[in-house]
Amino acid sequence: MKMKSDFITNSSSSSFVIRLDDITAAQLQQIYDHIEEVDGAFDAWFITHDKKVVTGTTDMDNFDMADYLDRIGIHDSRIKWSEY
Repeated sequence: MKMKSDFITNSSSSSFVIRLDDITAAQLQQIYDHIEEVDGAFDAWFITHDKKVVTGTTDMDNFDMADYLDRIGIHDSRIKWSEY
């Protein structure tokens, strides 16, 4: 019997940037609060913001952030995505 001993993953890294001028304070808080909908700490996104933008990054792209942002009323045209 052959056994695979290498690290196996089907995850990918992703990130997004949204201008703060394009969202409300409530939406910004909802982005931070997305963790309440995540099925495990490893699936959560790391969220930060400064005076101009909110940024999210993840190494385990298992939580559908695009769907979540749409559900909280942030249109995809307002989001700059990057996948690597």
